[in-house]
Amino acid sequence: MNLSARVRKRLERFTLDVDLSFTSPGVHAVVGPSGAGKSTLLRLLAGLERPDEGAVRLDATTWCDTDSGRFLHPWERSVGLVFQDFGLFAHLSLFDNVLFAKGDRFRAEALMRALDIWQLRFARPSRVSGGERQRCAVCQALARKPGALLLDEPFSALDPVTRRSLGSLLRRCALSLAIPVVLVTHDMEEALRLADSVTCLVDGREAGDWLDNRLEAMRRDLDLSREYIRQRETARRLEA
Repeated sequence: MNLSARVRKRLERFTLDVDLSFTSPGVHAVVGPSGAGKSTLLRLLAGLERPDEGAVRLDATTWCDTDSGRFLHPWERSVGLVFQDFGLFAHLSLFDNVLFAKGDRFRAEALMRALDIWQLRFARPSRVSGGERQRCAVCQALARKPGALLLDEPFSALDPVTRRSLGSLLRRCALSLAIPVVLVTHDMEEALRLADSVTCLVDGREAGDWLDNRLEAMRRDLDLSREYIRQRETARRLEA
């Protein structure tokens, strides 16, 4: 499947202007500085906002086209959406939260087992950890059998160990479903570890130079860390 977006939208500081394509199976990261238009792009894909110009399509299905006036609302699009704040109903159990999306009990159970939260199915969101709530949110998004999965900083509220394990689990799950997954993140290491492709946005436009500079900075930091470790090991040997 192929999710494509060729859109323009005037924002307060700049105009978001992109022509992107996300294929499956694969995880596609969108990175960039804060306020670069990453979350706005995701909202345009999901139908939470309308572009000033352009079109969004999933394969041959047009979700939005300003030329023809066609616009499908989020519930009319084959899309799953996961935010950083979980988006669960506090008064429902985890199982009922997943069921709320589609009502398919067999699929809900299969997803919760795949993401290792079936044993928590009767618990309410307030009684489980942040990582477990986010797993439930992913199950809820996938319960609709979406043609694409959109993730907006889904791990930012989690501790480093949990976000790493959940990210790896989500990647395996997404690849098995063979749908395009778009991951918005500010964490470059996370993007490089989870994604098959990385797109960088700066002031609403693709910016390969920014990405190259960040990668070079990461390489320098790694070199400094290795040098620090080498010096510490040398000092220990001399002290011995």
